[in-house]
Amino acid sequence: MIDIANEITKIDDVFEPIINDIVSKRLIVYSESFNIKDLPNHNDFEVHPNTLPEFDYLFRPLDKKNSDCLYWFELESNEKAVKLNNLLNEYRQSNIKEDADYRNIPATNKNETSNVLYVGIRRGSKSKKPRLTNIVGRINQHLGYYENKNTQGLQLIHFAKNCDFKLTLNVVEIISTNSIYLNIIEKKVADILKPLCGRH
Repeated sequence: MIDIANEITKIDDVFEPIINDIVSKRLIVYSESFNIKDLPNHNDFEVHPNTLPEFDYLFRPLDKKNSDCLYWFELESNEKAVKLNNLLNEYRQSNIKEDADYRNIPATNKNETSNVLYVGIRRGSKSKKPRLTNIVGRINQHLGYYENKNTQGLQLIHFAKNCDFKLTLNVVEIISTNSIYLNIIEKKVADILKPLCGRH
């Protein structure tokens, strides 16, 4: 008979140092900041910030990440993160899903105090069209530059355009032969960082 509880403890012991290195930022391979007020209008989804010279600093190094990635958006303080999350909540409450302009956004959760807005994962590799790494494509979705409104993301320019919020995007590249561990790592990191939106 297998002692399941004991085996799970062994698994936790393996993941614990990895998670500690991630949340302490020792494993971050990319960290850049941007302000929502500086993001351009999408102009009927013809404009994408990853194609603009002023955002080259943000996207060029990110486009070199081909492996699985864990990422999170954080703000300068808990207060600013809560304020931005409140705007997201207002957007959620003021736009019923039948509205033609409503965009799919992360779910609410019970976390109340954190400077982290959202934690996510993205599988690696380059997509064929457009020619972006998956992580760059995903960040464009979070910023709000993806035409398909049903793809879930933060959709920042759709509820906080012109708002003065400085966000830092942190990325950890996870190079593994088995990406099943990515979901476990995301859950454990979210348990510590306590993002204000999204379910984990």
